[in-house]
Formats: sequence, C-alpha cells, structure tokens
Amino acid sequence: MGIYGYYFAMDDKLVQQIAAGDIALKTLKIDDYPGLDIDRSWEAIHYLLCGDISDGEPPLGYVVPLTSDKGIDFGSFGAFSLRAGQVAEALQAITELDEAQLRLRYNFPAMVKEEVYPLEPGTVSDEDEEAFFAFFLQHFNEIRRFYSQTAAEGKGLIFYLF
Repeated sequence: MGIYGYYFAMDDKLVQQIAAGDIALKTLKIDDYPGLDIDRSWEAIHYLLCGDISDGEPPLGYVVPLTSDKGIDFGSFGAFSLRAGQVAEALQAITELDEAQLRLRYNFPAMVKEEVYPLEPGTVSDEDEEAFFAFFLQHFNEIRRFYSQTAAEGKGLIFYLF
C-alpha cells in the first residue's frame, strides 16, 4: 500500500477559513472541487525541487507543500494549504523549469540513499533511474497544468496525503 498525494482547488477565502480553523476540512466533500492525484510522486517532486523531503523554501516549496508548521488536521497524514498568491508564485517558478533543467537537478543515487519516497534502498536499481524520472516528469507536468488552471481562476488549494 502506498501513500498518495492529492490536490484540490477552491475559493481562496475558503482556503483561508480552513487554514485558520474556522471550517473543518473533513466537513467538505472533496469530490465537489477540481482535483489532481499525483500518485506516489509527491516526496520525490518536493525533494527534486527543494533538496529536502519537507519544509522547502518558497516558491518551489509551494509546489508540493510539505511544511511542518502549517499542517491542517485531516486524515492520517494531515493537509497543507496554499493561498491564491502562493499558487501563482509556485506556478511562476515551475513555468521556468524545463525538462533539461529538471534533469540537472535529478540525482537518482542521492534520492535512493536518502530514501525519498517511494524509493527504497534494495528495491531499486540503476535501471530504474530513467523510468523514475519519466514517472516524476509526468506528475510534475500535471502539477504545472493544475497550478496554471488554479492560478488563472484565482483559487487557492489544499494538498493532502492519503
């Protein structure tokens, strides 16, 4: 069983109310909001963009928001919120990254050594390096499209793990 990452976009004011604790996230029907499932790529994308598994510096740290101080009580792993302005900042940063620049950041052996999820030492080999980059790139491009639509609509978002 894996841990999957999921985004959903919503009105920025609602995101603010959820982050402030005025509205409990668990009271909303998540399926009512535009969403994106990024499978098990979440920690790898954050690591590749930020050089760590959590608490990455903005604006790249907003792409897969894994912060230890801004979590929302939700599900087994919690959730993280981004206001509309933060989504726009992240979009600007990732719009500037093309595949060649991402490849320069990609260090598969280091990711395996650091046990970046979903990679586990002893279960992956050098042959997996290209396949994992393709997996990462597919989800990164989907995030870029989702952020582009979310920013164009002036919305914020919630990201959670399940």
